[in-house]
Amino acid sequence: MKKIIAFVLAFSLLAASGCSKNTDDAVNDTSSQITEGTADNTDSGSDTTDSAGSDGDNIETENTFPPETSSEYTTAPAPSADVSSEELREYMVNNSLMTLGDASRMINVMKKAEAGEEITVGFIGGSITEGISAGDSLCYAKLTHNALCEMFPDTAVNYVNAGLSGTPSVLGVVRAERDLFGEKQPDIIFIEFAVNDGGEQQYKDCYESLVKKCLDKENAPAVVLLFTVLKNRYSCQPQMAAVGEHYGLPMISVGNALNPVFDAELMKWDAYSDDESHPNIWGHELVKDFLMNYFEQVKEQADALDSAPALTPLPDTAVYTTKYADIELLERDQMTVTDVQGFNEADKLIATFNNGWMYRKKTGASITFTEEFKTLFLVFNCNNSDSYADAEVYIDGELVNTLPSNKPGGWGNPEADCAYIGEECGEHTVEIRIAPSDNGKTYGFCGIGIGK
Repeated sequence: MKKIIAFVLAFSLLAASGCSKNTDDAVNDTSSQITEGTADNTDSGSDTTDSAGSDGDNIETENTFPPETSSEYTTAPAPSADVSSEELREYMVNNSLMTLGDASRMINVMKKAEAGEEITVGFIGGSITEGISAGDSLCYAKLTHNALCEMFPDTAVNYVNAGLSGTPSVLGVVRAERDLFGEKQPDIIFIEFAVNDGGEQQYKDCYESLVKKCLDKENAPAVVLLFTVLKNRYSCQPQMAAVGEHYGLPMISVGNALNPVFDAELMKWDAYSDDESHPNIWGHELVKDFLMNYFEQVKEQADALDSAPALTPLPDTAVYTTKYADIELLERDQMTVTDVQGFNEADKLIATFNNGWMYRKKTGASITFTEEFKTLFLVFNCNNSDSYADAEVYIDGELVNTLPSNKPGGWGNPEADCAYIGEECGEHTVEIRIAPSDNGKTYGFCGIGIGK
């Protein structure tokens, strides 16, 4: 009941502050959708192209792993048919927490906050984290920040939201230094890519590399994994949970909370989301409650200790790989460019990438630059269109890869793809050349990711 009361108080404060009349309407509308039958969320297939809604959080169709969440951590039986709306919410909140994991890092952050020291909470993920369908002020990330400010009223709690619509952890690990760590070093980091990633190895490798990048920061941030879910049950939770288990991380699952309720026909998907993927205003408030339930439980542990505990050492092995953990993004004005042919500088390219080049409807084009690296990623504008060109990647005069910007899941989004992995770090001359067969097409070049 303590969690229910906390939610009511939090919501009362939100309404009293005049955040939005729509918030009240959403909660009232949702109450009429509970215990009125199940949502249409039992799709058995894995046709996930365009399944994440109109903003383009698309999953490529070649994924072959089961599009379902893990039930390994779900121990509570499904609620009964006569459950009240308050009890149903409490059930979902309790079921969302897969594991507290190792709490040493989070307790250290809480002890820092209790001492009045400034802390920063950061979020990185796709459009759900960005706040599509709820807005900047009512997305789960901002609501969680607000709740942390209330939990630590005498502490300055900074907020970084590095959510970017339609992007997976492949781009996440490339842009993390710029977007997540650029201004403040977060003490708490939430990672949310479960409905944006696919089952191919590159997604697994980049996700674990992103987790390791965050854990390895000098200030030893507390990292929490958040697994979201689509209406058709698609989620990369199983493969990501393996990473969480390996590093002893806390894990929170939206699917573990919602799916049993849908299966018991106690709530419709439409109560949580207005499309196939994005939480509505009520849904974002619910996800915030999932996160604050975790914080409340760790705070109980922290309050029982007189001092911060020693940090648990990280494992020296990997589940998949951490070879991309040192990747950093270089944009146009950070690259050592020696020659540009057929490309125009683009100061407004796509999303947060406004410092690149654009090739459009010309005959032949190339960009040549020199950098020191072992691993090279290209960041480019992607679309599901035959008018988008392939880029040939030459390193020290040798063609090493050809990367298409025309992809089935593309919708004009920024994309990252690994172009080259060398045996050791060294200085290389790189030429990005529009494939001769694609002369007259379009290519938006946002920058590169390099690892040493």
